[in-house]
Amino acid sequence: MKVITITYIKSCKSFSAISIFVLITLLLAGTANAEISVAFYPSQTSVEENEEFTIDIMIESDVNVSGAEMQLTYDPELIEVTSISEGNFFKQDGESTIFSKGTIDNELGTVNEIYSVIMGDDTMLEPDIFATITLHSKEKSGVAILEMKNVIITNSAGDSLETKITNAEIIVGDVEVTTPESGAETETEEESVTTGQNSSIIALIALCCLYIVRKRID
Repeated sequence: MKVITITYIKSCKSFSAISIFVLITLLLAGTANAEISVAFYPSQTSVEENEEFTIDIMIESDVNVSGAEMQLTYDPELIEVTSISEGNFFKQDGESTIFSKGTIDNELGTVNEIYSVIMGDDTMLEPDIFATITLHSKEKSGVAILEMKNVIITNSAGDSLETKITNAEIIVGDVEVTTPESGAETETEEESVTTGQNSSIIALIALCCLYIVRKRID
């Protein structure tokens, strides 16, 4: 009876260790798989020389968010930014926001300090427009990349969330462009130090926890 009891206790402890391992893995994997897409729409557009046009910044998130900030860079010899206006993404359901249209520098080809913050708790939002950019092409043909830099999406806790970025290609004038079969999207991925763990880190943390639990059992 004593042997059976000890075996049963060890089995229970082993089961507990496995349960903890699975739980930690699932929790961490759920955090890492949460994805936010920040993309220009359209991601590729053709315009004539000396023409005004607009491009939207779209945000799509499967987690609660409360704010976003970014910078823009572009080729000032081909295009210039004339204005930036707030979209409806953070204003859904009547939310109040603080919005900054940024500081435009058409000599350097930058727009700094674009941001929007919900005046309240983070919330789950439907995909929508974060901001609309009005641009003007110059009297010179070429291909300009409109790029988002230092994109940070946060929640109410101040965590920087994992973000996938899709930049835009603007064809000005009569230019022959060869695009890859997968499309003209220029994508970069940024991972948060707080929530953007990759799968290898998740597995390593879970294994360490399992090792510690088993050492205590032994």
